[in-house]
Amino acid sequence: MNNPESNNPDSNNNTEAENEEESIMKSSTNTSLLMPAALLLVLLIIPFSINSFMHMLANKGQFIHPVIMKLPIDSSAITAPSEAKQFEGFEVKLNLNTQQLAKFINEIVSISSVGTSIQGITGFISPNMQAEIKGEGFRIENAGPQKQMYIFNDATEWKWQVVPESSGIQTIKFKMHVTSTERDHQKVNVIELGRANISVDSSPIMWMVYNWWIFALIALVLFGGWKVLRRYNDY
Repeated sequence: MNNPESNNPDSNNNTEAENEEESIMKSSTNTSLLMPAALLLVLLIIPFSINSFMHMLANKGQFIHPVIMKLPIDSSAITAPSEAKQFEGFEVKLNLNTQQLAKFINEIVSISSVGTSIQGITGFISPNMQAEIKGEGFRIENAGPQKQMYIFNDATEWKWQVVPESSGIQTIKFKMHVTSTERDHQKVNVIELGRANISVDSSPIMWMVYNWWIFALIALVLFGGWKVLRRYNDY
C-alpha cells in the first residue's frame, strides 16, 4: 500500500515550510544572542582605549616642572613623586618653618604700599598655620586644613595619603590657612604655597575595578534589550 502522506504534495510543502521557519527562528535566536555579546565587548574596549589615548596625548612631547613654588621658598619643602600609577596611592609631605614664613610675609606686608598685598594678605600674620592640599584628579585622605601636629628643628611636617583617580598630568596644590590681625580684627586667609605636578600613568584594569558599576549597568541594559528582542522574535 502506498503511504498517503508520501503522495500528498500539501504535506510535503507543509514540512518544508516548517523546516524553513525553524531554520529562520534558529538564525534569529543566534543573532539575538550574538548582538548583546558583541555590544558588550565593544563597550568594554572603548573606555580602555579612550583612557590610554587621552593619557598619550597629555604626555606626548610635554615637559613639566615637578614642583612650582608660589612663594619664594625652597621647593624642597614639598615632597611628592614626579610619576605615579593610576589608583595606586602614595604619600606627599610638606616640611615648613612657619615662623620664617610668617616673618617673611609680615616683612613684605610692612613695606607694601597701600592697595597692594601678597595674595590679598594685610595685617600681622601669626606663625600658627594650617596646611591643606587639593587636587581634582586625586582622592585625598585627611582632606581639609590640618593643624600643626609635628614639629622638628623648628619646622612642621604635614603628611597626606593620596590616590590618583585620573591619568595624565595631575596637579596637587599646597595651601596655607593663616590668621592675620589688623586693627584688632582677625581673619583667616588662604595662600597658595606651591604646586606639585605629577605624571599619572593609566591603569585600565584598576579603572575597571573602581568603575564596576558602569559595566553592571551596561550589562543590565543589554540583557533587557536581549529579552525584548527575543520576545519580539517569538511572535
